[in-house]
Amino acid sequence: MIGKEQQHLSASEKKSRVGRPKGTGTQRVYDRVRDSILKLKLAPGADVNEASLEEEFGVSRTPVREALIRLASEGLITLLPNQGARVSSIELSDISQMFEMLELTQRAVTRWCAARRGNADVTEMRWLSASFTASTRALDPSSMGEINRSFHSKIAACCGNTFLAQVYDAQLMSSQRLAHLAFADAPLDGEDQEEYYAELVRQHEAMVDAIEARDGNAADRLASDHVELFRSRVHRYIDRSLAGEITLNDPHS
Repeated sequence: MIGKEQQHLSASEKKSRVGRPKGTGTQRVYDRVRDSILKLKLAPGADVNEASLEEEFGVSRTPVREALIRLASEGLITLLPNQGARVSSIELSDISQMFEMLELTQRAVTRWCAARRGNADVTEMRWLSASFTASTRALDPSSMGEINRSFHSKIAACCGNTFLAQVYDAQLMSSQRLAHLAFADAPLDGEDQEEYYAELVRQHEAMVDAIEARDGNAADRLASDHVELFRSRVHRYIDRSLAGEITLNDPHS
């Protein structure tokens, strides 16, 4: 029976079956769509075409749906009944609440990490902090965003509470789109940029020092300061305007 079935397969079907990695369909779709969302290649509110993803990755509908469900659980995708999927919007009215939640969860995971971390955890945090420093010198916003998320996710993983860590990771994921807007689409100039990145690096290193010293109070304070620095950057992006640089002449003068 197997031999007869193979005889009836088209050439394209045979090629796709042979060349397709096994057990990786869902992860590949998830990684690609997530990356496109976080880097705003898929804009907030954009429709996600499931049929196109099936064709692009050479997979059935099931891995695509599994990937989208996972993205929906992280708040990046909205699944609409009988309408498919859509990239979750970024509402201006939600930003204040997002920062409030991010600050609360970041303070908690960082404080508890200081109490519960292991020596190997501190070593990995220092490596991630150094990697972030290198990405700022290379002026690579995409790399900065990914490494920054890995750094804070590592802290969350050491907090000793998987439920809190999951909530915090979701907050990090959501905030990364804002970060891409603020850093990639509206980069700082000259000394402002150098000063801002230097402060990011300083805060990362200070957080690791506090965690290594098991100083929960200092870790808590630094986590709060870190969110405030990010908040100020987003506010600067929202408030920016080039209108004042334009001279308008009265056509009747």
